[in-house]
Amino acid sequence: MAQAPRPEPKRLRDDIRSIAQLNMLHNLAAALNMLGDVEEIAAAITAELRTIIDYHNCRVYLLQPDGDTLFPVAFRGELFTDYATESLPALVTRLGEGITGHVALTKTSLLTPDARQIEFSVTIPGTDDDLLESMLAVPMIAGDEVVGVIVLSKLGFAQFDEDDRRLLEVLASHAAVAFQTARLLEAERREARVSGALLRLSQAMTSEHTVGEIFQRAIETVPTIIPCKGAAAYTRDEETGAFRVARVLAVGTNTTKPRSEIADIPKEIADNFLFSETEPFVIPQDVAMQVPTDLRFMDDPGAVLVTPLRWDADGFGAIVAVGEVDGAPFDDDALSFARGIADITSLALGNARRLSELERFHELVESLDAVFWEADAKDLRLTFVGGRADPVLGPDAGSWPSQGKAWGDHVYERDRDAAELAVRWARDEGRDTTLEYRVRTPTGREVWVRDLIHVVRRSRGPRQLRGLMVDITERKQAEQALQASERKYSEAFRREREAAQQLRALDDMKNTFLEAVSHDLRTPLTSILGSAITLERANMDLPQEDAVDLVRRIAANARKLERLLGDLLDLDRLQRGIVSPQRRPTEVGELIRRAVEETEDHNGHELTVDVEPFVVSLDAPKVERIVENLLTNALRHTPPEAEVWVRAVPEDGGLLLMVEDDGRGIPPELREEIFEPFRQAPGSATGHSPGVGVGLSLVKRFAELHGGRAWVEDRPGGGASFRVFLPGG
Repeated sequence: MAQAPRPEPKRLRDDIRSIAQLNMLHNLAAALNMLGDVEEIAAAITAELRTIIDYHNCRVYLLQPDGDTLFPVAFRGELFTDYATESLPALVTRLGEGITGHVALTKTSLLTPDARQIEFSVTIPGTDDDLLESMLAVPMIAGDEVVGVIVLSKLGFAQFDEDDRRLLEVLASHAAVAFQTARLLEAERREARVSGALLRLSQAMTSEHTVGEIFQRAIETVPTIIPCKGAAAYTRDEETGAFRVARVLAVGTNTTKPRSEIADIPKEIADNFLFSETEPFVIPQDVAMQVPTDLRFMDDPGAVLVTPLRWDADGFGAIVAVGEVDGAPFDDDALSFARGIADITSLALGNARRLSELERFHELVESLDAVFWEADAKDLRLTFVGGRADPVLGPDAGSWPSQGKAWGDHVYERDRDAAELAVRWARDEGRDTTLEYRVRTPTGREVWVRDLIHVVRRSRGPRQLRGLMVDITERKQAEQALQASERKYSEAFRREREAAQQLRALDDMKNTFLEAVSHDLRTPLTSILGSAITLERANMDLPQEDAVDLVRRIAANARKLERLLGDLLDLDRLQRGIVSPQRRPTEVGELIRRAVEETEDHNGHELTVDVEPFVVSLDAPKVERIVENLLTNALRHTPPEAEVWVRAVPEDGGLLLMVEDDGRGIPPELREEIFEPFRQAPGSATGHSPGVGVGLSLVKRFAELHGGRAWVEDRPGGGASFRVFLPGG
């Protein structure tokens, strides 16, 4: 019986080799998919290749984010003879340079029996120029993007064949996907680490109430997301302009000077290195070395990352991070992360600076004997009762919502039906109203109350009622006494009536202030509390976009509160004469455009800015407030279809600023009154809350602070033209 011919030895070896290669590729592809670190993937490639391809040297290069540098992330082989002196820095190459760079540039594999025959080959420094070496280089490509290059070499002629090339090309395609996935995972891990650090910083800042504690939290966060050897926080003296170190921190084994040995940075020196007062910037190492030694908080600095901080109108400082000498430069990500730290820190600093003043404001509100309440619009059931409710409603008034009580239960029986009817009418019509009725206190005393009721409107109708109760018993008793005396003494009554009218005017002003503050303060506080409770209850399980949206809502409403309190406090400081202008040469065009851009809501208005560049010596932060308040006033009190213009021209060595609109204009009898505190033209053309009424008052007082004036006149063609003249310093 004839026997089948036995396979030739070479064919048998090729079959065994093919099976081994397939097994290796299958196992390696599965292994690469399980790895998430670049160095682990490179090590796995070099190790597995050694089991199937005989080489003496294997290098895995990755193309860096700059799109030009090829960096060896793995090196495996026999370090003998000329290769014993090779090092990773010596192996770094660039796109188009040598065999490795050529393969990356052309995206084409290269197999050569003798590397010396390749005209563009480059000999690594320290090796023999006449070394006989076979080389196989294959690009790692994902889609159309080059990820890197795998390079095999072996001493001798023609040590690799086409099967080796095909095997390496298949492996390279798997490796390219694995490397890209690893890089994406690393980027996500870094973003998660940074987001977590910023979130922890934001949470920590809520419990810090002093400037020093806030600075310490900030500089402790910097090294966790931005590689550096040390960090410090500086504040600028408002009068001298010098920078003083507030906190310092060394990273790892690095050291900083004691704070007592770090001199203040004088204004004339700081100005040479303060490249921006609004955005983070990097001072190169050679420039940083020009800072006098006694002013540095660390010796031998590398590049320096400076992040400006600004809080309130006058507060200014910076967070400074020092890089390692000859270390990696601060990149765009570092600048972006620094900006996030600065935003959180600036907000916390502003809150800390005004905390005591905020407490004083709360005491002021509490001293007004006002009761705040909220009720469901549908059935008038109370959902909140607060403020100074005990003297009027009794000590258990705060628990009324949990007891199921409704608005009207507290009203004196004889007044209840009329009061409830008026409230339901206001709810159904969607109109705010003011009621006066009697309340019987727990002690049996009869108290007159004025209740200012606000209907919270939604797209599908009213959802909630909010009110502010004020005890007006004394005023009512005075009115009743006047009525009695009028019947006896008409002339005496006339004089008393004039006095009562003056008291009523003062009372109306107080109520107007309370109504505006209760709305403008309560609304953002409610939004902040709701968003914060949502974040707290979610226990970090919210999707990132939802969490970011809630944080943005908190920040936006916090800025509204900050502006309201800042206006009230600025008005108080101006009235007490403790504010003086800090004039500096300022480019007016840039200042005004920045102020316009930072105005949050244009209400759909068409806005035109017409300002040519020119320089005037003035207090830039206060002029920004003038522009913001004038623009906000125009946007708030004109219909959405109205057009608004912002103009500025040099005049008599100073500045003439104009904010004009083509709305309804200002009646002549109100043109002086609207610049007084808590006075304003009635109503709002946009439906917006009329506000507290201090914006135009601040405009007038900031103008007078500069030695100038503010006024309003008719705009040619209709509308109002608000004007401010500021003489140059």
